[in-house]
Amino acid sequence: MKIDNAVVVITAGGSSSGRAMAEHFCSLGADVALLDTEWPALRLSADQCRPYAGRVQPICLADDQPASIHDAFAQVTQLFGGIDVLINQWQGDILPSLFNNGAWCDMPRMLTNTTSPCYLVVQHAAECMQQRGRPGVIINVAGAHLTPDTVANAMIGGLTQRWAKELSGLKIRVGGIVPRHRHRATFEMDDELIRNAEYIVSNDSFNGRLLEASG
Repeated sequence: MKIDNAVVVITAGGSSSGRAMAEHFCSLGADVALLDTEWPALRLSADQCRPYAGRVQPICLADDQPASIHDAFAQVTQLFGGIDVLINQWQGDILPSLFNNGAWCDMPRMLTNTTSPCYLVVQHAAECMQQRGRPGVIINVAGAHLTPDTVANAMIGGLTQRWAKELSGLKIRVGGIVPRHRHRATFEMDDELIRNAEYIVSNDSFNGRLLEASG
């Protein structure tokens, strides 16, 4: 897929990795919609993208509930005419120890909080891509702050493969990016995430697989 003139939606757009990702894709000529629930950080990300060729639109969600996510994607479609790429940043928590009984008691809530918003975002993005009627790309990204033993990393692999199979008939590719090492400098990890995301979008044969960001 050609990145220039593509419409890219980035979740957690107010995070450092979301901001860096948005700047990069805007610099390549893509139109970028930034989604987040934190307006000050979201506005900062959008402001830093203004000098580049691609257009940028920050969209602040009231929460991560289905109605807010639905409204956000409807707004993106209205503004840009559709969606070509989703960069879906997972903001999960570290998997607790087997011997931490207190943490495991709260495990169902942790899994729900991690997976539900990400699932809804992917679902709406896939529907928008289907309506657009041309090839699309969905990239699941483990946040740069996460370490390799997180719930998000474990789930991204399985869901990426499943969604890739489910969406292949719609010409929507699905890839994932997870961190390989711990405690890397944030800017190094952001740079690696960006390079991997650009590679997945540009490589039309990449589907159902993960890339490891080494930082």
